[in-house]
Amino acid sequence: MSMWWAGRRDALLAELADALVFFGADVVEDPGIGELAHTTETLAGEYRTSDRGPHLHQAGNLLAQAATELRTADRFRGTLLPIVTHHLRCAAVALAHARACLQAPVEPTAETHPGVRWPSGSRSAAR
Repeated sequence: MSMWWAGRRDALLAELADALVFFGADVVEDPGIGELAHTTETLAGEYRTSDRGPHLHQAGNLLAQAATELRTADRFRGTLLPIVTHHLRCAAVALAHARACLQAPVEPTAETHPGVRWPSGSRSAAR
């Protein structure tokens, strides 16, 4: 049974490494949990300090949540593989939500497009 858990852990690590490429991480062939946690924390900091809108801040918060899950999984190192895979799955969910934040269409507002005069009846002007 532990071989199945080890295989699942390795598959999740590869999935997480691929997911991080979307956020700007370098491609990693054989990622470790600690390495992915460090990369995710770095990306979270970049997204949180971005001045390109609140959706990037929200994605940064979700990246930080994923990094926390990865750090927790790293603490177990492989002694409790079901617990490790649980935290890896939680990190994958947080990354999926962060990606969804960035892919959702953002309506232009006076905050995201300063200097543009919006018609008085538009939804964006009401914000």
